[in-house]
Amino acid sequence: MTTRARRSTRIMRSTPVRQAVLLVAVVALVNLASLGVAWLTQRANTLQDLRADLDREMASFEISASPSALRTLVEARARVTDPRDTVFVFLGDDRRSTGNARAVLNGVDVGFTALEDTRPLSDEGYIDDVRRLSGGVLIVAKSLEPLARLGETFLVLLLVSTLPTVLIALGIGAVIARASARRVERIEGVLDRIASGDLAARSHETGDGDDLSRIGARVNRMAVKQEAATEALRQVTTDIAHDLRTPLQRIGVTLQDLEDRLPEGEARDLAQAAGEEAERAVSVFRALLQIAQIEGGSAKDRFRPVDLGAVALRIAELYEPSAEDREDRFTVDVPDTPVMVRGDADLIGQALANLIENALRHTPPGGEVRVRVGPDGTLSVADSGPGIPETERDKVLRRLYRLERSRTTPGNGLGLALVAAIAESHGAALDLGDADPGLIVTLRFQG
Repeated sequence: MTTRARRSTRIMRSTPVRQAVLLVAVVALVNLASLGVAWLTQRANTLQDLRADLDREMASFEISASPSALRTLVEARARVTDPRDTVFVFLGDDRRSTGNARAVLNGVDVGFTALEDTRPLSDEGYIDDVRRLSGGVLIVAKSLEPLARLGETFLVLLLVSTLPTVLIALGIGAVIARASARRVERIEGVLDRIASGDLAARSHETGDGDDLSRIGARVNRMAVKQEAATEALRQVTTDIAHDLRTPLQRIGVTLQDLEDRLPEGEARDLAQAAGEEAERAVSVFRALLQIAQIEGGSAKDRFRPVDLGAVALRIAELYEPSAEDREDRFTVDVPDTPVMVRGDADLIGQALANLIENALRHTPPGGEVRVRVGPDGTLSVADSGPGIPETERDKVLRRLYRLERSRTTPGNGLGLALVAAIAESHGAALDLGDADPGLIVTLRFQG
């Protein structure tokens, strides 16, 4: 499905469109109900008028005293009256028929046929009155053509009034719904950007004072507060890391000096162990500071076109000796042509170095580590270690989080967090998957 088709589908399913369709349906139903009531009323009035005409016609014949006089009067009226409008028939007891049509009585029903082709009957049928007068039966029938014309008139009214009203209402509703749907999409886009970490995203739906404007204003207030809280937390982390790094470095130097001065023995071993712990603490704070700097966006000023293949070859070359010492199968797959992305080569190299170090650390000796650069801008590192359970993959990207089985291995739980920060700063997607066996970590850069 194309982007335009998906957008049209979303618009058609949106609340404004449904409300517009509901409003149009209500308007159409009201219009139909009004026309229906008017049609029933006019039809009843028309039938009433036809019956009144029948009564008057019958009354004009009741003055005739003899069959011959009535027959003469019927014959005179029939001669000048179009049978398509009114039919006059007198059926005498002598079985003679006089009038402008033939009539057949079948109980209470009356059937008419034309006397000649030049004087056809009405195609719409008749309403009739049958009475016994002066030695015979007098039949007077009025054509139902007025009812048919009334129906045609109301059908035209229906088409002229309801159909254009529905089309116009649908058109206006579609325009309004489309505009509302676009505003909703813009607000959704802002929320998606905020959810992905872009706390500077803001909604511009703040000027009309309607419900979407109020929602946009509240989204902006939420973003401002979240940005301030995140910045405060980041600043606290940076300050702590910065303020404690120097004292810890001094402690490390002091412990090293103490170790050098102590003679061989338990005291010197304790000083050495304390110095190593201090160095690990310094590395933690150094990594926290680097993550804070990357998340602050300062690295984007150094973004340049970078060849992922060249970075992968350079970093992999540094770790090949370590892999050989462990007798690991260390492979690097790089396309023959450059794979260019925009970013900071040093940060991308550091992310790759962290991934390779993790792979070597968690892969048993004699295992396999694979580095691959795809022509579509992907950079991946796969190993044959124990991997990471799917339920834990989001958690290992957090700062200082470590799997239970990894707590006895070297590390500080910041390697993948740093990779995640570098990926986010480059707008790259970070994916942790199953290498079957082992873990595969993939960075998908934009060109």
